[in-house]
Amino acid sequence: MSVITGYLTPRLFDIWDMRRTGLLQSDIAVKLGISRQAVNQALLEATEKVTKALTEAAMINKLAVESIDSTTGLLTGWSREFSVKAVVSVTKRDGMQVWYEHVADCAPCNKYSACQAYLFRFASERNIKLTKSQKKLPPSKLAKSLLGMNEN
Repeated sequence: MSVITGYLTPRLFDIWDMRRTGLLQSDIAVKLGISRQAVNQALLEATEKVTKALTEAAMINKLAVESIDSTTGLLTGWSREFSVKAVVSVTKRDGMQVWYEHVADCAPCNKYSACQAYLFRFASERNIKLTKSQKKLPPSKLAKSLLGMNEN
């Protein structure tokens, strides 16, 4: 069982994810054959549970929370263990992911393609248009840009 499914029923997770990816409450209601009010109630409950899941993931990973956006499933924080920025994200497809800021040579890593594919999905789901040069970045640099890990 993943952390997020320990909090949300599959139905709540579906409703939350449809809203996260841009569907309007009325469209979700039509798609599921329920009232808009039922969708609204489900979203209130789901958002509360996503907040709890993100907060507990931060605690488990020893992150000092800087911000939480439960409607998009993103938490930003600071890793006390590694002294770097970190992001916790939630999506239906990928579940909960924790990304730590790091400078690395991604080329020899056996996770290069998986990280790159995740980051491309992350951008697509959030309607972030990647430039050709961004698509050529190694995952560590692309993540830094996409996940807001740039210096302020």
